[in-house]
Parts: sequence; C-alpha cells; structure tokens
Amino acid sequence: PSIHPMNIHPEFHRFLPRRDKEKLLRQRGMVVWLCGLSGSGKSTIANAAERVLYQQGRFTAILDGDNLRTGLTRDLGFSAEDRGESVRRASEVAALFNEAGIITVVTLISRKKI
Repeated sequence: PSIHPMNIHPEFHRFLPRRDKEKLLRQRGMVVWLCGLSGSGKSTIANAAERVLYQQGRFTAILDGDNLRTGLTRDLGFSAEDRGESVRRASEVAALFNEAGIITVVTLISRKKI
C-alpha cells in the first residue's frame, strides 16, 4: 500500500528549534561531505576527524557509504540510478542530523561522469 500525499503532514514546525539543540550541544550543526574513489582515504580521514572533534567535546556522526549499505541502502545495487538514490538517502539523513545540531561527516564514493 502506497502513502497518498494527502496523508503526509510534516511536523517540522513543531520540533524544538535547531538553535536550542545547538545551544545544548555547544556547537553548530554541519555536514562535511568527503567524496572520492574507493580506497582514497575518505573513511580514514572521517575517523581521524571524529576523534579530534570528540577530544574537543563535539558530538559527531559518520555516515559511511559501506556502513549504509548494511542497512539504509542495502536494497540498492551499483547502477547509476541506485548510486544516485544512495546519495539522496544519505543526504536526507545528513540533513536531519544537521538540523539536530550534530556535526556529520559523510563518506561516499563518487565518480565523475564522462
């Protein structure tokens, strides 16, 4: 059964404001997007950055493409369409984390179209 658009009622306007969450966390939410080919060091950089930010008292999350493939994007393959959908889903999660005041590092493979 599909959800009819008339039954979707976003509640964003009733959520605690981002500025209040950022005040609680004592940080600004942001998304850092690391892209590159497989084996280029995206995850290594993200892990090192997370440790430094943790030492500074920052609350972080890493959205790693390989980890996302075990859950959020496990139904997707590697076609151009599926890779685009994977990026879209990661973007949506990163946006939600950003709104919650979390420093989010996204690591996804990217390829230049020729």
